[in-house]
Amino acid sequence: MRIFFGITGQLGYGGLVQQSVILVKFLREFGCEVFPLVGLAPPYNDEVDLDELDYTFEAFNIADYVLRDKPSFLRWLLGWYARHQVARTHPKKLRRLNGGTSKIDVDVKRVLQNLIYNPDEGDIEKVAKLRRDFRPDIDYACELSMAGYFGALDDLGIPLVTSAQGYELCQRFGVDLVPVIRANAERIDAVISGSYANVRENVARDLPFLLPKTRVIHYGIVNDHHYEMSREEAERRTSRFVGKTDDFTIVSLGRMEVEKGVDLALHAIRILLNEGIKVRLRIVGDWPMNDHFYPILQSKVSMMDLNDHVDCIGFVESKPDKVALLKTSDAMLATFIKSEPFGLVLCEAMSAAIPVVCPDTGAGPEILSWNGIRSGLVYRTQDTGQMADRIRHLIEHPEERKQMGYNGALAVRQYFHARRMAADILRLFEELVEQKRSRARSVSAAPDVAAPALGDSLPPPSPGRALRAYL
Repeated sequence: MRIFFGITGQLGYGGLVQQSVILVKFLREFGCEVFPLVGLAPPYNDEVDLDELDYTFEAFNIADYVLRDKPSFLRWLLGWYARHQVARTHPKKLRRLNGGTSKIDVDVKRVLQNLIYNPDEGDIEKVAKLRRDFRPDIDYACELSMAGYFGALDDLGIPLVTSAQGYELCQRFGVDLVPVIRANAERIDAVISGSYANVRENVARDLPFLLPKTRVIHYGIVNDHHYEMSREEAERRTSRFVGKTDDFTIVSLGRMEVEKGVDLALHAIRILLNEGIKVRLRIVGDWPMNDHFYPILQSKVSMMDLNDHVDCIGFVESKPDKVALLKTSDAMLATFIKSEPFGLVLCEAMSAAIPVVCPDTGAGPEILSWNGIRSGLVYRTQDTGQMADRIRHLIEHPEERKQMGYNGALAVRQYFHARRMAADILRLFEELVEQKRSRARSVSAAPDVAAPALGDSLPPPSPGRALRAYL
């Protein structure tokens, strides 16, 4: 099967890109020919080397859209330099640049509006040519914000599948994607949601017209040999970032953005410290192009007298180091403010055999209770008091904590792994391709008949099989 695979890159590591490159990797292992077309920024991740991914990055470079509203001289001066750096530089090095691009304050909302509502025609034509030359059997968009781009391409009579994520981030920045998605809904054959919670809390609310086409396929991680790392090796790697401690250590893993809510963890830590409980927080993660939130977070750590209890580790480049930081922690705390469509970081912590504490919205509860086994605890979203209660429970019940860690690792080995995810998605692709081809054969074999009169009714589409019971 030939798959034209659209990916929106990020100027850092994020779950959306991570899941996309993992899917590309395993689809290829299953014998598919995959053409990864990347826009915005390269697909930085810690699973697949960029050279090995063999992707194309020729259109929708974020530098062009960041500079679009700048004065013409500045745009000319910085344009090539910015494109060159974004296309070729690793995110860790990109932040260290002292050049002009690092001094530009990015209006994220305006950039998104330009990308979605005013895409460059040259970019669209580049994508169209690459797609025509590749001759795919199916199109896949890693997020719904790409619906407009695929809708602008020629209809080749092949299925279009998109993932039910990404659009909610645009919505939170104040960029309404619903009209764009609605205008291109007829081109979409299936929407993949990483969880039932995402269907209930996001798709049903914002995009109910896509419910009949939505299929739930849980995502998964690459549960490889790194998670078998010895305690000694994990401690050795961890020592490069933080000192050894006997305190109960909680790790927060993810991008440092307001919606990830990592500052809420500070309040839970302060509550526990005020009770005399020895706890420590590790904040692991990077921040996107603008780093306004990180200085605020650091100021909050100081104002709450937490400097001796919080380690702001920042960006961790390698997967072994990330796994080591997880394995030398006692629990992971997820602090998402908004409903998370899935949350690969939860599965990464589970695979490291540590319990997870997460909010009661989003996919977390669904993941932590898979197959009736409990891999962590849930608190009311944004309730820092209950967040502290859940951490206290883990501290006071070490055997239960250990069992949750074991349960989580088992759930990943048996279900939340990338090979199962890719196999499920490939089955959906094969089903949709066969349906399209069968319909095309039926149309070509059918005798000519009069077109239905204007106003004739057609039966409504039936819901996707995975959602029949839910709906």
